[in-house]
Amino acid sequence: MTEPVRVDDPRVERLVDPLGIDEPSPLLSWRLTGSRHGIRQRAYRIVVAAEADPLTAPAHWDSGPVDSGESVGVAYRGPRLAPRTRYLFRVRVTDDHGVESDWSPPGSWETGQLDPAQWTAGWITAASERDAPLPPDLDTTEPLHSLHRIGAPDGGRAAPGPAGGPVTLRTSFELPGGRRIVAATTAFADEATVRVNGTEVPAVGSAARALRPGTNEIAVTTPAGHAVGRLDVALDGLPPRTIATDDTWHTDDGRLAVSLGPHGAPPWGRTAITHRPSPYLRREFRLDAPVRRARLYVTAAGLYSMRLNGTRVGSDHLAPGWTDYATRVPYQSHDVTGLLRAGDNVLGAVLADGWFAGSVGFCRSFHYGHVRALRAELHVWTTDGDHQVIGTDTGWRAGTGAVRYADLQHGTVVDARAEPVGWDAAGFAGDWPAAVPTDGPAGRVTAAIAPPVRVRHELAPRSVDTRPDGRRIIDFGQNLVGWIRLRVRGEAGRRIIVRHAEVLDHNGELYLDALRTARATDEYVLAGHSDGEVFEPEFTSHGFRYCELTGCPDGAEITALVAYADMAATGEFSCSDERINRLHDNIRWSQRGNFLAVPTDCPQRDERLGWTGDAQVFAPTAAFGYDVAAFLRKWLVDVRDAQLADGAITHVAPDVLSGQLDTPQHGSPGWGDAIVLVPAALHAAYGDTRVVRECLPAMLRWLDYLDRPDAPRHPRGGFADWLAVTPTDKDVVNAAYLARSARVAARLAAVVDEPDAAAHCTGIADRATAAFRDAYVGGDGRIAGGTQTAAVLALQAGLVTEAERPAVVRRLAAEVAARNTHLSTGFLGTPWLLDALASGGRLDVAYALLLRDTYPSWLFPVVHADATTIWERWDSWSESRGFADEGMTSFNHYAYGAVGDFLHRVVGGLAPAEPGYRRITVRPRPGGGIDSAGARLHTGYGLVMVRWQAEPYRLEVAVPPNTSADVHLPPGVAPPSTDDPGVRSVAPDAEGGTVAWLGSGHYTFSA
Repeated sequence: MTEPVRVDDPRVERLVDPLGIDEPSPLLSWRLTGSRHGIRQRAYRIVVAAEADPLTAPAHWDSGPVDSGESVGVAYRGPRLAPRTRYLFRVRVTDDHGVESDWSPPGSWETGQLDPAQWTAGWITAASERDAPLPPDLDTTEPLHSLHRIGAPDGGRAAPGPAGGPVTLRTSFELPGGRRIVAATTAFADEATVRVNGTEVPAVGSAARALRPGTNEIAVTTPAGHAVGRLDVALDGLPPRTIATDDTWHTDDGRLAVSLGPHGAPPWGRTAITHRPSPYLRREFRLDAPVRRARLYVTAAGLYSMRLNGTRVGSDHLAPGWTDYATRVPYQSHDVTGLLRAGDNVLGAVLADGWFAGSVGFCRSFHYGHVRALRAELHVWTTDGDHQVIGTDTGWRAGTGAVRYADLQHGTVVDARAEPVGWDAAGFAGDWPAAVPTDGPAGRVTAAIAPPVRVRHELAPRSVDTRPDGRRIIDFGQNLVGWIRLRVRGEAGRRIIVRHAEVLDHNGELYLDALRTARATDEYVLAGHSDGEVFEPEFTSHGFRYCELTGCPDGAEITALVAYADMAATGEFSCSDERINRLHDNIRWSQRGNFLAVPTDCPQRDERLGWTGDAQVFAPTAAFGYDVAAFLRKWLVDVRDAQLADGAITHVAPDVLSGQLDTPQHGSPGWGDAIVLVPAALHAAYGDTRVVRECLPAMLRWLDYLDRPDAPRHPRGGFADWLAVTPTDKDVVNAAYLARSARVAARLAAVVDEPDAAAHCTGIADRATAAFRDAYVGGDGRIAGGTQTAAVLALQAGLVTEAERPAVVRRLAAEVAARNTHLSTGFLGTPWLLDALASGGRLDVAYALLLRDTYPSWLFPVVHADATTIWERWDSWSESRGFADEGMTSFNHYAYGAVGDFLHRVVGGLAPAEPGYRRITVRPRPGGGIDSAGARLHTGYGLVMVRWQAEPYRLEVAVPPNTSADVHLPPGVAPPSTDDPGVRSVAPDAEGGTVAWLGSGHYTFSA
């Protein structure tokens, strides 16, 4: 009798029993297990019940038998889901032998608010936060960077000193009608009084209420006789606009203002940074019966940390994350049943700037506003049947505490002496004023899609170097992203300063130039507790391997806490060359450090932005190492939110650069193509068609933007092959990317059954290919410019014919040889370089490049600089030149780590033949003296494993149930017998070996 298969691991949205799901049709998955070979699913049946009903009762939804082999990403198709409700589901399947399985163990999901209309709580903040003008932070990352200070004329010359007496300076500007004001933010220094159209508005804050269509006037009065500042206005569907102080402003009597020099120039200098203490909020309430179930739904304008009865809620950090808060605001759901009790309870919150009001990028703070605010609802179901809701309202109280300043880039200042004892517990005697209502961000409040940021690892110091002046330089042995935890005992008032850096300079001191203006400094003032105290910053993150402790008492214990998005680790790779293993480790560490709220370029300096080009080249590698389906799906929402009305994709998402720099911050081929290529990577890795459907309209708009009638077929401009050793002409790069992305979009449109869209994209691809060939392909295999990247793009984007390919590959190999087997590619050429050679018959050259350890190469940082993450530049540091351009030298930048995809597919031999690894290609290609290698991947169907050794040849393969594998065996290796029920067919391949089509099971092959 055939052993029945088992159904295990029921999941919702790829998660185990998730909480707070707002998806109306969540995706359900399960895995089959069994010992026999060749297991396949023929049909399934899903039963869903609401929590109050047992699964044996009449179902909330019963799919009935469905003839389908799908077991990953099956959409719920039942009745409309209710908010704040737990649903249970189970599955049974019929296998390929017609045998029905038992029911799976139950899986579950719980809905969140589902609809913004479900929220009854409003936004609240401290009165001082809402009403008091906020002194601006005027560092170079802040609003006044690059602005000019202006004053009234004095005989045609500026007043010579910084105190010229009170003056009012004004200007007018136009705003079009018919456009919603998304945001309008002021930032003026010098104790300015600011009026817009006669209405006084905060010197730093929102001016939206005072603006109107047509002519507007802004007037700034300062006691010092000079002014510097700006008004930023964002209108729906239009690029942001900045009205900044310059010599077109005028005095009340009509005289033109004069420039007194750039902000920061003598004699005025820069205004010192003002530390804003974090608002503390608390609410007491009483429960009259024991708690049966309790859920907290919470978000913030800024960052939040919640407390219940003195205990921190959850393990999330840097919540609610980063979005364009004018468009959407994510909320989180927490099970707090175990933190409540019958009787008196206290719900508390601490807020901080975060991405909402803090330093973001290299332009300014207060991108979205400056009033930090909280919105929360605590739903409590008690054993007596009562349902109580404690929401944010004026019944809350507001104060301050130990957190005196907190910024993602600059760090945190905590004065433990200022912490009110017991503020987050019942019986607190502090006389705090009532919290006040505030507008909050304009965006739609929706459940968070991305996984939360959590502490995933803890690292002890590798070494501690104590200097003569008492400072300690601590090396954690790994470049990481997170913060430190310090356990310390000392006298009250002692100040400890912690600075962070990725590398040391030639004197053994922290190398801080690469951080630019990011201070990356935390400060802690001890309370003096006799039993010691713990400092762990909550509202900042740093990229560092080294930290410097100043003022720290002896005996302190320091630990590095590594934080990143809570993604499941899915893929592993190793080989016989330890240098390559170290390279692969570095790739994983760079992914960890740059996957917090969005996929950032770098995690340490005053940038940390969601650069689209970096993300698209790295997406295939990222999707192997970790389950990034939810993380990147959320980021693609950010990309679509930022897309301009004409279809252009912004360089970064969320978009904080448009309107802040002198040049357009959108429309770069290879960068904007992320809207096509990242969904394509998610579809390949996970079989995710939902994200393709979500992104397809934006893909079409992007491609139409590039292909519009008034644009050339090969659009100009953009970043092209960024940071290449040898630049490639932008026109060549851009034209190749248009052809490639259009071809990929056509395939994706066909996958989701949109034939008209597929035909439209195919037309763009055909025209772009013809234009590229006419302009750039020579008859002798030369691609215009002759660079490695030009050849790579032409080969991998299908822009040369099969007859032309050998000549192009020969030229590419010759160009590599002419550089003594070194690469010369940048961000866009590097990901495909080795594949172009290997697929063209020059696997030997591909391995020679991979294993080269002199500059420029992947292994140079590993072998010669003890690098533990991927660098931004091939020469971020070198023995001969030291550090590269200090303005742009990151030591944690995953883009060149895109080579990981080649390691997995070609060296490891594991690749998807069909989306989501429903069908698998197993084809290791040994070379370069690597004796053995292997790859393991946890797919939606189960574990796939490939392990091989070269001499004597041996290949092990594990294929999970409900999938198949095309296993390529080299000449001399005996093919499997078709008597094995898992072996579906065996056929010769074009290279003299064998291709075996295998069902599930574990197989071993040898010479």
